[in-house]
Amino acid sequence: MTKRASFLPAFALAVAMAVPMWVSADEIKAVVHDVRNNPVVDARHNCVRTEWEVPQDECGAPAPQPHQRLASVYFEFNKSVLTAEARETLDELLATIRHKHIEAVTIAGYADAIGSNSYNLRLSEKRARAVQAYLREHGFHHANTDVRALGEGMARTTEECKGLKDGKLHACMQEDRRVDIELSVLSEGGQ
Repeated sequence: MTKRASFLPAFALAVAMAVPMWVSADEIKAVVHDVRNNPVVDARHNCVRTEWEVPQDECGAPAPQPHQRLASVYFEFNKSVLTAEARETLDELLATIRHKHIEAVTIAGYADAIGSNSYNLRLSEKRARAVQAYLREHGFHHANTDVRALGEGMARTTEECKGLKDGKLHACMQEDRRVDIELSVLSEGGQ
């Protein structure tokens, strides 16, 4: 009896892992369904979606678009204050997204590889928060905003700047002193 009982969970797991192989591509749905085959909705009455993408689903909306980087703003070495050029870039972004329906926003701060990991992480967060504050001050606030501090972990210029010193090194690593603003835009219309 004990052996049979311990065999059942293993059998159930094997069946569960094999089921996706039996499902045809036509049966894959982007929306989660309950046992009565009704779409499942969240507290905001939005359809709960799977990782599968389809051009159109039964909730009447197109499949969500992946985040697209719409703007990057750059910072001076060891600073988290927006430059005039950064404010201009953000103003252009605000004008571009004014009449779009936005599903989600990601504001990701970065730092170059100069300094400690913990310091660069804090600096990245200050940069991302400075961009978020500027957008808010100019009328853009979205409930689904993800502010990330990525520090130097995603630095692009570390290898190409090896061996450079002082001003040349700082100039070479400019690309890593940035904040990227990514949006998932659903459609034209109000926010």
